[in-house]
Amino acid sequence: MGRSFWSPVLGGAEIMKRALLVTAIWSFALTATVASAGEVVWWTPNWGQARAEKAAADFEAANPGIKIRLEITTSKGLPERVATALQSGSAPDIIEVQHGWVNGYYQSGLLTSLDDVIPDKSDFNQAVLNLVTFDGKAMAIPYRIECPGVLYNMDDFTAAGLDANKPPETWDQWVKTAKALTKDGKFGMAITGGGEVGNTVTRSMPLVWMNGGNIISDDGKTATINSPAAVEAIKFYTDFYRNGYSPDSTLQNDGTANRQLFIAGKVSMFQSGSYDLAPISKGNPAIKVGIMPPPHPEGKSTSCVLGGWSYVVPSGAKNPEEAKKFLAFMNTTEMQGAFTDTFPARLSSLKVPRYDDPQLKQFIAFLETGRPYPVNVHWVQIAQALFDGIQRILSGEQDAQAAMDEANAEIQALLDS
Repeated sequence: MGRSFWSPVLGGAEIMKRALLVTAIWSFALTATVASAGEVVWWTPNWGQARAEKAAADFEAANPGIKIRLEITTSKGLPERVATALQSGSAPDIIEVQHGWVNGYYQSGLLTSLDDVIPDKSDFNQAVLNLVTFDGKAMAIPYRIECPGVLYNMDDFTAAGLDANKPPETWDQWVKTAKALTKDGKFGMAITGGGEVGNTVTRSMPLVWMNGGNIISDDGKTATINSPAAVEAIKFYTDFYRNGYSPDSTLQNDGTANRQLFIAGKVSMFQSGSYDLAPISKGNPAIKVGIMPPPHPEGKSTSCVLGGWSYVVPSGAKNPEEAKKFLAFMNTTEMQGAFTDTFPARLSSLKVPRYDDPQLKQFIAFLETGRPYPVNVHWVQIAQALFDGIQRILSGEQDAQAAMDEANAEIQALLDS
């Protein structure tokens, strides 16, 4: 089921030692990472490759003494790859990581402070900046934030006798809508159940929060994902598949797969962010895309994960000063506004003209309902435990309570280590 190599019963130091055991898996990639003088090696995700290539070229043109060497990463397996690189002594100079991963790297002494690269902390989304700030120092620079909503095919709503301008607002309405849309080989609501772990966790955790639950206690000492409120929310999420409203391939599907099914006219609703609007328009211009916030339990409020990505500079970077100079370039108001395919972490960057788009303004409104993941040194492994539990439910191996009991035990072992 794609379990992480991290052991759920080991302490932080032992976990990092285990990372060394898998260094051979990435030996080829890490060998290529070693930089020469004046060269900045930048690990950047594949979905932004074209933008990264342009940014690197623009920087090099203005800074002829520095070369930016891109190494393209993919989401699947990235947490393990980054941890191995940071421990190996062959880390790149800059890595793009999810905000929630930064704490673990900081606690293990694997990062360089970037406080001196942030000119105005008040110009950043404070909730996200707090996620990567420890002992008063920013150990990463957030550049991308997002809150997924639900995209839907407006024509499918109309064909099913539903009002496309009045999408569901509550969980009960969401289920009834998914059922009405599931017909003639089309599925009403696609959930993620496979691929990159973050896709599934990002889409299921807000439901837990909406319902009054959480994955760990506020003090970070107690696992709570098997509480009645949390289990009810996870069951609600997985029931889209268990009741036949999500595609047969759900156990393998990540966000990209669901987008392709939506483009192909095979699903009518799926959770996603603004980053999918352009690919949908390109892949099937005929689709009229509706956007709604994630529906909520009756009498409660919606929520979403305030997620996204940050830049980090490893403590073992070969050219940290050149890396910081490049990051200063990447984090101007104009560059943050242009580089991300969701929303920038800098508040001033939200004022660039591209965000005047009416559809993007809907997603900007979702940011107000977002909350970040818990700050915890074990977050990568905690997320993996939840993902594995959801997969056990989807596969029919366990019911929701049993799956979350097992996940809870794994998470508690992490918290106690």
